[in-house]
Amino acid sequence: MMNIDKFRRGFARSAACVALIIGTLLGPALAQSAIDEIAKYGGADRMDRLVAGARKEGALTLYTATPVEDVMAITKAFETKYGIPVTVWRGSSEDVLHRAVTEIKAGRNEVDVIETNGPELEALHREGVLQPIESPVMSDIYPDAVPRARDWVGSRLNIITAAYNTNLVKEADLPKTWQDLLDPRWSGKIGLEAEAYDWMATIAATFPSEKEGNDFFRKLAATNGLSLRKGHSLLSQLTASGEVPFALTTYLYKADQMHKDGAPINWYALGQSVARINGLGVARTARHPNAAVLFQDFTLTDGQKILADRGFTPTNVKLVPLPEGLQVRVVDPSSTLDNLPKWRDTFNAAVKGQ
Repeated sequence: MMNIDKFRRGFARSAACVALIIGTLLGPALAQSAIDEIAKYGGADRMDRLVAGARKEGALTLYTATPVEDVMAITKAFETKYGIPVTVWRGSSEDVLHRAVTEIKAGRNEVDVIETNGPELEALHREGVLQPIESPVMSDIYPDAVPRARDWVGSRLNIITAAYNTNLVKEADLPKTWQDLLDPRWSGKIGLEAEAYDWMATIAATFPSEKEGNDFFRKLAATNGLSLRKGHSLLSQLTASGEVPFALTTYLYKADQMHKDGAPINWYALGQSVARINGLGVARTARHPNAAVLFQDFTLTDGQKILADRGFTPTNVKLVPLPEGLQVRVVDPSSTLDNLPKWRDTFNAAVKGQ
């Protein structure tokens, strides 16, 4: 007769193995089903459910390329409002992309929300690691900051504008068109960021033809010269010091910040201003899906005013409208991924003669 205790022990081991196998096979599918439901739910009690679920999860992990002091301003506000602690890992945009993809592909589901530059977010989209989110706040976001797939969203725009030294350039003498820069009065006075590949490609596209745009920059460099400087912030500082009287590529927020602090610099929109997107997406494998979706919504609402107070240009134009009279042309992150080598070659040929 079979030993009953031995049978029970064998059955228990077999059941445990079956449970482990089923959990291994179904775990990711069940988790994906859960986050799909959370991400797509649009009922009147959506926010109440998100908050309750997030508090039950009790944590959030964020990978970000945003400067520490800026990201901490938002995470602290989120923690204060909802009582959910946020673990932050910060690195360069390239490091954030690499770490997130490597971990997720390896089944290490540490990250809940990924916050970085538009091209890196688009790369994450192509890797299929981001979760599409249906949120009512999306209708308030600047349209070009909401990709069709909605698996990430722009939270702020890095707007690139011209800037001038107010002691050296009179407002009345500012160029009204790009062609005005070919006037000899601008010889030796124009600065340009040394790697403004996407900026030049975007501006060239505003000319009657892309060729005409590239030819203009080639002529400008040959006629009046372009002082190439590495870094938008450096270019702003050199404009304020007078070393570069007129710069084509400074960040609007930086020039405006320096102007308000009393420096002799002011930003100036010459035609359309180019904008790069920074944003965030929720990982499909998020261990804290309610907290992740809640954090994205928070960044696009309460967080927008925090960003504005810190000098950034938020994408929620219902809450924080763009500066009056500013025409923005957003760099398409997908085009950046596909065309950056070509843009770099075109820039170097036109501006550097290489």
